[in-house]
Amino acid sequence: MMASILAMSMLLLSVVVCNGGLTGSYIRKPWSVDMPLDSDVYATPSGYNAPQQVHITQGDQEGKAMIVSWVTMDEPGSNEVHYWREGSPDSTLVAEGYHVTYRYFNYASGYIHHCLLKHLEYDTKYYYEVGIGHTVRQFHFMTPPEINPDAPYTFGLMGKFICSKHKVTF
Repeated sequence: MMASILAMSMLLLSVVVCNGGLTGSYIRKPWSVDMPLDSDVYATPSGYNAPQQVHITQGDQEGKAMIVSWVTMDEPGSNEVHYWREGSPDSTLVAEGYHVTYRYFNYASGYIHHCLLKHLEYDTKYYYEVGIGHTVRQFHFMTPPEINPDAPYTFGLMGKFICSKHKVTF
């Protein structure tokens, strides 16, 4: 009986005292519409050795760097990324990256490029370009807001699950 009263008291106390982690007045944006499967972003880009599979990854723990990665299939091409802040196309910066390849039995990968863009400003839209000549492709990203307890931040987690007769990968 005493244990039940104590448990109920603790439950009531936790409901009254706890605020559910509310730290600010941030309200999420509405869900965006999914990208249609027939969108041109899924098509192989035209042109010889055009950059493919272009994607970004946060490049440091503070949010002031970004890693741009892409693949060229026929030859290494350029390891450079040209980038600039929105509204400042005349202030283009150039970052030099590197590329790697690998082989697995009779498979040979394309040229996998990685380039680190450093010293970015918080909460700023950047445009960047990869490729050479007529195969240049332009993209953009937004850096996260400066780190603080009330900063809105979206965290994404991606993975690939493969299960076959020869291997299991998570």
